[in-house]
Amino acid sequence: MDVTLDKRIDDPSFLIGHSRHDGALQPLEDHLRGVAERASIFADIFGCRNWGVVAGLLHDDGKCLSQYQRRIRALIRGENAQRADHSTPGAKYAIEKIVQPPGAGKLLAYCVAGHHTGVPDGVSGDDESCLSRRLNRSEPSPGLLANELPEIEPVPFIASNPDQRRLGFQAAFFTRMVFSCLVDADFLDTEAFVDPERHKARGTYPTIRELKEKLDEHLKKLVGNAPETAVNRQRQHILEECRCAAQEAPGLRSLSVPTGGGKTLSSLAFAVDHAVQHDMRRIIYVIPYTSIIEQTAQIFRSIFGDDVVLEHHSNLVLDRDDVDEDREERRRLACENWDPPIIVTTNVQFFESFFSNRSSKTRRLHNVARSVVILDEAQMLPVPFLKPTIEVIRELSETYLSTIVLCTATQPALIENESFRGGLPHVREMMSRPEELERVFDRVDSTMIGEVQDIDLSSRLATEEQVLCIVNTRGHARKLVELLDAETDDLFHLSALMCPTHRRAVLDEIRDRLAERKPCRVVSTQLVEAGVDLDFPVVYRALAGIDSIVQAAGRCNREGKLAGRGRVYVFRPEGGLPAGYFRQNAQIAELVIRGRESEILRSGTVREFFRELYWAKDESGGLDKERILDDLRTGAIRGDFPFKTVSGKYRLIADEQIGIIIPNDKHARDLCRALEKTDYPGAILRRLQPYTVSLRPRAVAALLQAGYVKLIREEQYVMTDFGMKEAYDDRLGLNPTVPAFYSAENLIVMGQERR
Repeated sequence: MDVTLDKRIDDPSFLIGHSRHDGALQPLEDHLRGVAERASIFADIFGCRNWGVVAGLLHDDGKCLSQYQRRIRALIRGENAQRADHSTPGAKYAIEKIVQPPGAGKLLAYCVAGHHTGVPDGVSGDDESCLSRRLNRSEPSPGLLANELPEIEPVPFIASNPDQRRLGFQAAFFTRMVFSCLVDADFLDTEAFVDPERHKARGTYPTIRELKEKLDEHLKKLVGNAPETAVNRQRQHILEECRCAAQEAPGLRSLSVPTGGGKTLSSLAFAVDHAVQHDMRRIIYVIPYTSIIEQTAQIFRSIFGDDVVLEHHSNLVLDRDDVDEDREERRRLACENWDPPIIVTTNVQFFESFFSNRSSKTRRLHNVARSVVILDEAQMLPVPFLKPTIEVIRELSETYLSTIVLCTATQPALIENESFRGGLPHVREMMSRPEELERVFDRVDSTMIGEVQDIDLSSRLATEEQVLCIVNTRGHARKLVELLDAETDDLFHLSALMCPTHRRAVLDEIRDRLAERKPCRVVSTQLVEAGVDLDFPVVYRALAGIDSIVQAAGRCNREGKLAGRGRVYVFRPEGGLPAGYFRQNAQIAELVIRGRESEILRSGTVREFFRELYWAKDESGGLDKERILDDLRTGAIRGDFPFKTVSGKYRLIADEQIGIIIPNDKHARDLCRALEKTDYPGAILRRLQPYTVSLRPRAVAALLQAGYVKLIREEQYVMTDFGMKEAYDDRLGLNPTVPAFYSAENLIVMGQERR
């Protein structure tokens, strides 16, 4: 393409902000004002409009300097160019010139200095990229638009009643929020000039009020078509209470509803009504497991439409170059900054963003302000990071005008009281009589039966017509299937070693057999405990934390259709308990249960379990195992916050996972062939996601070496025909008895993907 350069490139007094592929030039002043305007709108949501203005006007102020202008002109002409730091000069200007409110200049300096490379640590013994060393190497920028810098508002949490114990966390959190406003504004303004067609692809969405009309219509049909049963009457009552609670003031809320009470749709109804009532901008549904996020997102899409609901998690494959499909492009753009009205994401994506220093992750944070956040299965909040995680929840509610809902059947002891002083204050329960709900949904008797040998357990399962057995490891599940005779057509296995399409087909068959009252015996790992609607008359659960036991019991007599009561048996497995955190949970559960074996599922027992668990962890420092809050508290004294260091510490999943595509039907095989040929793999990889099993890198390496897996393109692993024959079983999924895999892969279920 012929490019005609803008003649202003030869005018040294003309300051260039950006250049476009067609030769057009964006004036630096236009870019600075454009970013300032966008950032001010974003920051105004939490009352800090002028912070956004100042950050925007200063972020590229270093581009005024002659060395940068020489560089950009050389690059435009296709010549070699010496590197020029354009962000640190603006940061130094902020520190030297912005003195009110006290400390504001340094907080802004972090944002300006890090708007490309990420927010740096304040000081570091050996990191040359830390803020202090960068400032020492730089001169301040000239302040191109200094006459347009407004006075900065006081920081909200300092203007009110500052808590010295939390000040470090709050200041670091606030810095990330301003940083989020800046980097999103910078990306958007740059995109609008450099790639206007791509910018136009960003979605325009219906209002929450318009979404409410769709939800009302859906719920009206759902209630009208529901059979008249005691359980459905209670679900309707729960829904009505949630909608009434939506009229109350924003803040911290809890929704304590027993399993089977319909809390997903009831919490959604609360969120939509609450957002309309209080002019909130979006609804963010946060889920612990990727195994259930897709089904939740699909429920919401069926109500609101495909383009309204953004599903964002680690298994979601999006490709920057894949612009063949408009919807795929809109989805990818939406993942960058979470601007759709309905977001469905995971604990990992949500909480890690608030501790990250990277612009790609923090860019979305400002869009969480003034939103309704539903924390589904709140008992799954990461215990080793519980205290910093609680601080995020509290800060979003108190300073950033969001309503946070702790939504669970087993409400953990997260609320501040005499036994948990680090908990959340002022949490209001939505249900007027949660204890009464517990009695209404009490459809199960639980029994502790002690240690059970595998051969005896398999005999017990064989005598039941319909039974679910949930165990702690994949290896244990496989052994029980073998003992029960894997050739029978009424025996089923479920684990994360089966790809989602395989699991979905098995679940459909299980549900059909249960509905038809045919024999059905299922051995599963814990993946059926959350969000999977199964209804068995009998459930066996290997000893685990009480929250897991209660979730397992939620698969027993779920609809209350039995003439009598369901039966849940808790047993200690023959091979003992998995080591580490899981074993500690189970041991605390065993201690709490002792003497009240018939009350395992009662709310009092659950609360006692969490109190003991949190107390034990808190005593050893295990609720903030990386000492993140200590790091931030220490940094608050001089404003030397360890942003980069904390980003590396707050990792909810220590081990990365690699996806292997399992081509177990013609559709998957056709897609794999297309994947090898295409230049735009994003859309194809998305369609292949339901055929993917995630494993640790060492397991993938072992399978690759053995010839069971091949690598296509750069990072896509596909199981070979030989692997499908030798290493993937129609009943077990990926077969851990294959020596190459068995020796490399940890079979403990607790390591499964939750991103």
